[in-house]
Amino acid sequence: MEKWRNFFLQKMGTGSSINESVGKWNIYCKDIPFKIFNQAKAPAKRTWFDEHGDEEYISSEGLYIEAYSIKVEFGCKCKEDTIDASREGVRENVKAFVKFLRESGMLMMYSSHTGVGRQNVRFESIDDSTKWSQGDDGWWYLIFSVTFKVNDPVTEIMIDSRSTTLYKPTA
Repeated sequence: MEKWRNFFLQKMGTGSSINESVGKWNIYCKDIPFKIFNQAKAPAKRTWFDEHGDEEYISSEGLYIEAYSIKVEFGCKCKEDTIDASREGVRENVKAFVKFLRESGMLMMYSSHTGVGRQNVRFESIDDSTKWSQGDDGWWYLIFSVTFKVNDPVTEIMIDSRSTTLYKPTA
């Protein structure tokens, strides 16, 4: 559990408050494979049948990056001696978390696990391999995976020192 971290989400737009996954839903981020970049988009090109190769256009900004999906593994916990009493509460927390993801539209997110954040992220799906697992620490965890679509793969999002908002740092 020491390696599991909190996860920050904020709806895109003005006036939205930050939601910290542990404090709001008792949900920890177990694994998040944040990519620094995905593959480059293919540049615009034309091909001529009477010439070799292609004619490609690359802007002065360079190549653009494709959007990508990431699968994030989460866990929601309850104490071993209260497993029967707590299971329903854990299920309710997970349902509330997924409802927030589904209804929020575009999000900014930040992982304290990786120190990486992105904007224009949306919920894509939840994996059907949800399972209960007991940790070495005596806690039971409902483990589940959520797939997010990262539509802006290059803009970095940070968290301010007071943890009250996510923001895009200026260069």
